[in-house]
Amino acid sequence: MREGPNSPVQVRHPLEVLEDIEEEASRSTEQLLYAAPAPWAELLTQYVDTLNELVAHKDEFTSPAETHTLDEGHAGGCG
Repeated sequence: MREGPNSPVQVRHPLEVLEDIEEEASRSTEQLLYAAPAPWAELLTQYVDTLNELVAHKDEFTSPAETHTLDEGHAGGCG
């Protein structure tokens, strides 16, 4: 006897379905990046050079990053 398409044996675990969706989205994004006319090697080089320059001049950086504590309403959503 054959089992129907709604049989529990045929049902995939929800996390497997989500993993498949994530992998497909990653493949799609990667294909778009390869197809884009952007000069990725040049952009990456400029990005790394800029980061290195920031690190080299770290002593000149005077304004610290903005931080939020739990009581300021920024953790777990606003409000």
